[in-house]
Amino acid sequence: MKSIKAERIRIKIGDLWESPLLHILLTKEDDVVVARCLDFTVSSHGDDEKDALKSLADSIKEYVLTAVENDAIDTIFDPAHGKYWRMYNELEAKQSMSSLKRSLKKSFKTVSYQNIQQSTAELNYA
Repeated sequence: MKSIKAERIRIKIGDLWESPLLHILLTKEDDVVVARCLDFTVSSHGDDEKDALKSLADSIKEYVLTAVENDAIDTIFDPAHGKYWRMYNELEAKQSMSSLKRSLKKSFKTVSYQNIQQSTAELNYA
């Protein structure tokens, strides 16, 4: 099993329902891409990332509908095994660092060192 990508996505069911952000781990296993929702322990697969994610969205829809039908919404959260969360966190950290490096390189190409040095630093909360 090879880690490919860590994503935070929402599953939308028509205009009726949208999930909160879900933690999705994509891995390559043999010749298929496996997409796992770490919040619900639901997984699916496909020939590529797009197929695996589409199949996962359908699986999550069925998972949620089954929970609603069985009046089991209170038990819907079923986190994946710790090894998948560790893989997700490692990938997410690598992706964030890579994104930060690209952003810094791009932004510092357009601003001089002297201008940055003379500017005041501020905190902005997301």
